[in-house]
Amino acid sequence: PATDAAPGRDTAPATDAAPGLDPGRPGIEPSPRPGEWSRRRRLRTSVVTAAVVAAVSVSAWALTNGRAPSAGAGRGAGEDRPLFSAGCSSVIAMGQHDECVREVQRLLHAKGADIGVDGDFGPQTLRRVTAFQVLAGLQPNGVVGEPTKKALYTSRVRMGVWSPQKVRQRVREAFPEVPDKAVAIADCQSFLDPLHILPNTNGTRNWGLFQISDARLRELGGTPREALDPEWNIRAARKLWSRDRDFGDWPHCERAAEAPRSAATAHSGT
Repeated sequence: PATDAAPGRDTAPATDAAPGLDPGRPGIEPSPRPGEWSRRRRLRTSVVTAAVVAAVSVSAWALTNGRAPSAGAGRGAGEDRPLFSAGCSSVIAMGQHDECVREVQRLLHAKGADIGVDGDFGPQTLRRVTAFQVLAGLQPNGVVGEPTKKALYTSRVRMGVWSPQKVRQRVREAFPEVPDKAVAIADCQSFLDPLHILPNTNGTRNWGLFQISDARLRELGGTPREALDPEWNIRAARKLWSRDRDFGDWPHCERAAEAPRSAATAHSGT
């Protein structure tokens, strides 16, 4: 009864119960009508779908803008590029022996280079690294720094070369007057390896089959890249030979050039 209300407070009539609540059962929501169930299900579905789409969008943005490593990234770039890992030094060079060198050799071999994969950065690895740098358009310094590491993983350079048999055949064709001697000179100079590079004590280098020197290369108007092309190298050697019709540009291989004749003479006398 109204007389039982607390003093100083208004007594709300029973008809002022909160909208949507059963006046006879305070705080209990009445069962919704059939149409309301359908609307509520659609609302819940829309909210859940929007949340999922938002979560996927945020994840994709994070992967493409903040977390995915770019090509040629620095250290910690991933297991697929060990040369950029914390376990490898910033520069890999002559005299080093470890798994980082082995990775360099493996990558060179995968590009067709004739090289052993033993983890030892010796003269052969130095020659192959330098040749790769020339073919890839990098500074041919013979050390594996950041640009060379990136190129080893991304460049499409192929390092396959002519076989010794093909080299001999082409040299004989280019030097019909002295085929045996020309082959012997090339063999002495480069072991018939078109990618052979020999550094000199004065900082210059000799290139390719006939080991064309930097000075001769400038004189002939060629480049190191051209000198590593066996056809260009053989033609350049022919041009140098034709000046005086001798192998004066290769004085240290004269003894080796005479070896085939001595062997042939000894064989014919037996």
